[in-house]
Amino acid sequence: MPDGSSAAESVDAASSVQPILRPSWSSVAKSLVAGGIAGGLSRTAVAPLERMKILMQVQGNNKLYHSTWSGLVHIAKSEGLRGLMKGNGANCLRIIPNSAVKFFTYEHLSREVLHHRRSLQDGEGEMTPFLRLLAGAGAGIIAMSATYPLDMVRGRLTIQHGASAQYKGIWHAANMIVKQEGPGALYKGWLPSVIGVVPYVGLNFAVYETLKVWTMDHYGLRDEQELSVAARLTCGAVAG
Repeated sequence: MPDGSSAAESVDAASSVQPILRPSWSSVAKSLVAGGIAGGLSRTAVAPLERMKILMQVQGNNKLYHSTWSGLVHIAKSEGLRGLMKGNGANCLRIIPNSAVKFFTYEHLSREVLHHRRSLQDGEGEMTPFLRLLAGAGAGIIAMSATYPLDMVRGRLTIQHGASAQYKGIWHAANMIVKQEGPGALYKGWLPSVIGVVPYVGLNFAVYETLKVWTMDHYGLRDEQELSVAARLTCGAVAG
């Protein structure tokens, strides 16, 4: 039977584990909006390169595009600005909710993981790179699964050419795919995509968050808000 002092120590240890703070609706909204805007802007900035990449991947032996630059010039001359941005609407429609869900889910999973770790270690412990990787991987899987049909439709729209275009837009493409190939067609390629997301998104979050911590320690910063935009961009660029 434990004595009074050991019982008191047990109570103190248990009370040292602070209950997880549930985010307010305003903080949830801010997280979702910030993640969505960041995702939309970043994808729009590289939309021409994204389309060029896909076109070069699917072209046959009769190569029309021999280099990225010549391909972009050819598209600009033959299809105009709209040609360079083709598929970006569908891409943004996918990436905005994807980024919103991904960042919000990462924050939520991180809080849960940290709370669980501290509950096992008498209130001690911080997030490690490995735990950040796990939280990031989980967030990536959830976000990818929630928005995968849009990614599949975006791919179909991107490889269309001029008069031979089969789909008139995002919703028309989705409707045609379901009618002709069944609902399951919207998730074609889901498994390999998720397998790729696990290390990519997991490492992305793990490296980014770890670099931020190292930067703060190096400059003696106490709050993440003290990090400059340049420092955040550098951490993000290295992580990406």
